[in-house]
Amino acid sequence: HVMCKVCRGIPKDPALCLVCGQLVCMRSQCCLMLNMGECTIHSQKCGAGTSIYLVIMSSTVVIIRGDRVYLWGSVYLDQHDEEDIDLKRGKPLYLSRTGTTASTSSGYHTPSIIPSKRWGWHQRQF
Repeated sequence: HVMCKVCRGIPKDPALCLVCGQLVCMRSQCCLMLNMGECTIHSQKCGAGTSIYLVIMSSTVVIIRGDRVYLWGSVYLDQHDEEDIDLKRGKPLYLSRTGTTASTSSGYHTPSIIPSKRWGWHQRQF
């Protein structure tokens, strides 16, 4: 078990920063500072306000950019190319080629290629 660097506890909803590899607490009250969650604070320090996280317990990718969030969905799918939301089914999952190539298909490696209409406001809860 990897401990959170901020609260020194084991995260209940751990997220892995895909920019630097640090494990952070997602949507947790334990690491709130100035009414901001640890992912939002970490995004400011690590990626100048923009970071991408893999939420470990759900295999979901979340992108934070300033006060906005994009819930990409899971890049790990079962044999039928279906997501296992919150990993409840217990079936083997495989890295989806379509989910990982969509972000790099245009040659860009930044969230700027993601359709703007799917972004939402996270109200600093992350």
